[in-house]
Amino acid sequence: MTHRRSAVLSMGFFAFLVLVAGVGVWVGFRAETAILQSQAGEVSTFSSDPSAPGFRAFTTSSDTALVLHTAVRPGIGAELVGATLLTGADGSGGGAVVTVPSSFFSADSSGRTLADLFETSGFDSVIDELQVAFQIGFGDVVVLDASSWTGLMIADLPLTLTLRNDLVRPVEVSEPDGATEVVLEAGTRPFDLREIALVAGHRNPGEPSLGVALRQQQVWRSWISRTAGAAERPDLFERESGFAELIGELASAEVSYRTAQTRTIPADDPSATTYEADLESLGDLISQIVPFPESSPLVDRPSVLLLDTSLGTVDQLPVVSAVTRAGGLVTVLGNSDGVTPLDLEVQVHDASAAGVAREIADRLGYPDPRTVPLEDATTSITVVAGSGTG
Repeated sequence: MTHRRSAVLSMGFFAFLVLVAGVGVWVGFRAETAILQSQAGEVSTFSSDPSAPGFRAFTTSSDTALVLHTAVRPGIGAELVGATLLTGADGSGGGAVVTVPSSFFSADSSGRTLADLFETSGFDSVIDELQVAFQIGFGDVVVLDASSWTGLMIADLPLTLTLRNDLVRPVEVSEPDGATEVVLEAGTRPFDLREIALVAGHRNPGEPSLGVALRQQQVWRSWISRTAGAAERPDLFERESGFAELIGELASAEVSYRTAQTRTIPADDPSATTYEADLESLGDLISQIVPFPESSPLVDRPSVLLLDTSLGTVDQLPVVSAVTRAGGLVTVLGNSDGVTPLDLEVQVHDASAAGVAREIADRLGYPDPRTVPLEDATTSITVVAGSGTG
C-alpha cells in the first residue's frame, strides 16, 4: 500500500496571520450552527466565535482519498482494474464513493484510458489524469491490489454480496476456441477472502471495464455497511492514515454510491468499450461532494473569501458549491462587521481571476463582478453572500 499526501495550507502563512491578528484558536463548526459545513480553520481575527461580526477562518480541504485498484495477470503483470474516489462529508460523517472504470478517459486531457496510462507511464499519470478530469487534488492516494484490499476487510469477512454473473476464465488452448471455466458461481451469499478478491479484481473475457467497477462498488457498499453495523471498530481505524480515518467517517453515517458520469463509446469487442468523462456532470457532482477541494498544481482554482452578511444564520453551503463548480476555491470564511450595509456581489482583486468571478456571479444570479484592487488581499475573489441587499 502506498500513500501520497498533498500539502493543504502553508503553516508559515497561518502563523503570520495569527501574529498579525494577535490570537489563534482552532475551531470546528457545521452548517446548521455556524457559517458553513466546513471542517476546521485557523482563526485570524480577534473573535473565535463563528457567529460573531468580523469572524475569519481558513478552511481545510474536504477529506478525500483516491484508491487505485490493480490486479496481477499471469503472463501479463500488474494491470489497473479501476479507481475509486472516496469523499467525506466534512466532519458530519458519511460521504460518497465514486467508482471509475479502468477504460475511463477525458478527451480534454490525454484522451487515453486510465488502463493505457498505467501500462505505459505508471501510477502518476493515472493520478494526474483523474485530477484534471475531476478538477481536484486528492488528500490520500492508495494503491491496492485485490488481495491487499480484501486483507483490510479481514475482520469483517465474510461479506454478503450478490454476484449477478459467473466469473469465468478461458481454458487451455487445446480446448475449443472461446471455451471457459467457472471460477466463481453467481448468486447471493457470504463471500470469503479469496472470493472477495476475485470479485474485486477479476475480469471476464469480453467484459467491459464498467462491469468490474460495479462489482468493486458493491464490495465497498457491503464492507462499509458491515463495518457501520459492527460492535467493535476494526484495527484499520487505529492506523495513522487519512485513508483509514476516511473509511471510519464513511462508516459512521449515510453514504452515496456513484459511478463517474461518462458517455459510453461502444466497440465491436465489448471488452474494448471505453467511457468518456462527462465533464459537465462530473463538475456538478464534485461541487456537491467535495465543497472544499484539495489544491493541485494541475488545477488552477483562484482563492475565494466568502463573506457572510447573515452571521451564520443562513446556510451558505450552496454558495460554496457554486464557487467550487465555477472553478474557485473558498479558502477563507468570514462574517461582515454587522454594521456596514453590503450588497450581495462578487468582487475581483486579481485580474487573472476575472473569468472565474464572472461564472460565480452567473451561478449565484448576482450582477457582474466588481473590480476592487487590494494590494493586501489574501484571496483573489470575495463573494458577499447571506442576507445583504443584492
